[in-house]
Amino acid sequence: MIFHRYAFTALLLSAHRAQHNASADPLVTARCNGKVIKNQDILAQRRLKPGSKSSKHTYDATVGNGAIITSTSGKSNKTPSTEDQGIGITTIKSKASKSTKTSSKAPKAGTLAPSSSPSGVPATQPSVAPTEDGIIPNDELLLPKCLRRNYVPPTPKPSPRPFATLPPVKLDTAEPTTGEGSVPPTDENVTFRRGDLSKNIRRLGIRVARGMSVRVVATANERINFANGDMSSLPFHGAPDGAAVFAWEDGGHVYVSNSDRQNKRGGVYAMYFDKQGDVVDYKMLLSDTTRNSSGGKTPFNTWLSCEEYAQGQCWQVDPEGRRNPEMTVLGGEGGNYEAVACDDRNPLQPIFYVTEDNEFGALRKFIPVKGPAGWDTLNGPGTTEYLVFLDDKTFTWSLCDDVARTSQSIYFPNVEGIDFKDGVLYFVSKKKLMLYALDLDNNTYTTSPTNGGLLGSGEFKNSPDQLIRNEGDFLYFTEDGGKTPGVYAVDASGQRYAIFEAYAPMYFRDKTSGLAFSPDGTKMYACFQDCGCEVSGEGDCGCMLEFERLDGRSFDGETLNLRF
Repeated sequence: MIFHRYAFTALLLSAHRAQHNASADPLVTARCNGKVIKNQDILAQRRLKPGSKSSKHTYDATVGNGAIITSTSGKSNKTPSTEDQGIGITTIKSKASKSTKTSSKAPKAGTLAPSSSPSGVPATQPSVAPTEDGIIPNDELLLPKCLRRNYVPPTPKPSPRPFATLPPVKLDTAEPTTGEGSVPPTDENVTFRRGDLSKNIRRLGIRVARGMSVRVVATANERINFANGDMSSLPFHGAPDGAAVFAWEDGGHVYVSNSDRQNKRGGVYAMYFDKQGDVVDYKMLLSDTTRNSSGGKTPFNTWLSCEEYAQGQCWQVDPEGRRNPEMTVLGGEGGNYEAVACDDRNPLQPIFYVTEDNEFGALRKFIPVKGPAGWDTLNGPGTTEYLVFLDDKTFTWSLCDDVARTSQSIYFPNVEGIDFKDGVLYFVSKKKLMLYALDLDNNTYTTSPTNGGLLGSGEFKNSPDQLIRNEGDFLYFTEDGGKTPGVYAVDASGQRYAIFEAYAPMYFRDKTSGLAFSPDGTKMYACFQDCGCEVSGEGDCGCMLEFERLDGRSFDGETLNLRF
């Protein structure tokens, strides 16, 4: 059901006008699809852009002086007036004695065995207990600022410097360049040069950056070779997708990877590396799930795996397999979920962000109750809010997902990868081919295209998919579609570089996935989701590659001191 883009705004603007005739200082609340919520800045101050069709929705608002305002969106034979702006029929009812009520269900907790299939019954979405008058309480940031008497906007905090707004790097050099930007300076021992795809790996049909090595770690439907000469009991999983790396015992690490297969043939798998970087084990962590696309790491070292289909959910998985996986509250009633990021600046209350790969999806934020964070944080109560862009510079969060779905369809449809660092939330829209950087402290954002020119060789013309921000100064993207899917880096100036690209016909319309880095940053893992298979998404589709810098340094570290 598509939300009418004007109706809710008109309702609260009418409430705003009504409050000026009242002697008391009123508070406006509204009912969205049967749920009573407090007014948001987006609803009282601005309108979303026109242009979408709508189904019929009815909204009620209660003003502090007792007047009840009703707005019905949908088609109307009434000629629009200046007062109602053609938004719907808005009327002022007489003062009512009955109060508005709403119900709130507590989230259900439970443990799911690894082999259990995802429930067809949606997980209960967390909610905040209503007050006696039926109004869901909210924190100070979400109160209707425009309706407060003597409201003075706070002085903004200094903004983090998101990628899209940083000035270009300038270096002194006499060597000519063929493009804007530059390669950071390094010492004479560095051999790596991002953006210079001069190394052709013909046996694989890919080109990699100068100063890199590559090896095939695993191929779908084939067993994996272990360091001791044994082989895995399970073949490498088909359709590898989102992944992450976790530190493991004795200096080793675990590569956790989703399987994007249909009809409960998806799941999560883990590959275990010793401190020398050799594979020593491989096993399944989650089974009987569908289209496990991407996900994200938590501050308490668990993996969140998201299902990308209409009733998809987000599952919490222990990378070491010591605990049975469980369905979290993040997925609510289900959706085409893609990826998860976490703002962990407050260790007692980490905030989780989940993207939805749908034109009318809703990027959601889950705020758990404050307390020691751990596995149970994502099985307990909390508040879910949804991202709404107010214009091309500012945003807010709404308790009404209908408003957010309209906003996403206009500004950032089909959201894919997401990540967080230093107060900035990064995500990409594969339909807009755009990177978004949200300053979470000041509710402002910037954008930059993902398909711009690259410094050096390579091209990035198709849809951005997964997104990773490491400890260094680079954002990394994978690519979905086209003839040259690869992995790319963006530095703090916004300059783009290719790390590797495929060119062989077997990779046409393939996608790179499974991007992750070892804990020390010296190894980069990536997959091709099809890798030349005949039928995309089948069990024999996919391969996993490992890349290293020949100088032994981190991929975020120094690069060769040359200009293009």
